[in-house]
Amino acid sequence: MFELILDSLIDALKDGALSVPILFLSYLFMEWLERSEKLNEEVLSGRSKKAGPLIGGLLGAVPQCGISGASAALFSTGTISLGTLLAVFFATSDEMLPVLLTELGRQSGVSALAIIRILIGKILLGVVLGYIADLIFSKLLRPGKDIHSFCERENCDCDEDGNIFLAALKHTLKIALILIITGFVLNCLLSYAGADALSGTVLNRPVVGELLLALFGLIPNCSVSVAITQAWISGIIGTGGLFAGLLSNAGMGLIVLFRTNRNMRENFLIVLIMVVLSFLSGSVIGLVF
Repeated sequence: MFELILDSLIDALKDGALSVPILFLSYLFMEWLERSEKLNEEVLSGRSKKAGPLIGGLLGAVPQCGISGASAALFSTGTISLGTLLAVFFATSDEMLPVLLTELGRQSGVSALAIIRILIGKILLGVVLGYIADLIFSKLLRPGKDIHSFCERENCDCDEDGNIFLAALKHTLKIALILIITGFVLNCLLSYAGADALSGTVLNRPVVGELLLALFGLIPNCSVSVAITQAWISGIIGTGGLFAGLLSNAGMGLIVLFRTNRNMRENFLIVLIMVVLSFLSGSVIGLVF
């Protein structure tokens, strides 16, 4: 039990530490926007948002938990659109890519071509679903997000005379601490449950399996992407289930979203959209492949 707790703490500290650089750069960017009205208007203009889901899908594919967390913080200030946020969430791979790469050359049958197809598939789905979300669902969310109100709510003293580096660091450390605590608790629970939690044959059934895996993927922890990927490699779940689980697995993004965006109705609506789109995408892929 002590070893399990220690390993969970080390993993949580590692994930939290890895997220710090990206979170800091994101908050530094927001502090810069706060002080530059012209830049703020340019970044938040409709023209810049048109490329948001495309950029978000490409950035989300980078195997780094902090990117999804940074996108959640940017969404909470109105800097990026719903579609851009979801593009990052859907494309986020967390530990999927490293796990797949370790299987190359082994008897598991994972090939370089299969890895490329999965990675490109997640990017394309992230981009397409992001644009769909902006087109259909963005009107359901309340406008009025802005960096000024965010800074006032967070009490960061973001005035023109303040040090933007210290303000960004304050935001970063606050979020990093929450990520470490939450990650530690989730690591303990997932380690105690073990990978056998995915061994039920029901997960390999059409529709039902994709739905359960889309819900399982919502758990905001990098270990979830490892378990889902290993289950696919072992043949426990199919390709549709793999995509359903990994599309909804946004890593630490949901933790940051619920921490920085105070509109809980909006947050739960985003989660619902993620589940539905991940489930539908996984189900279609399961039928085709």
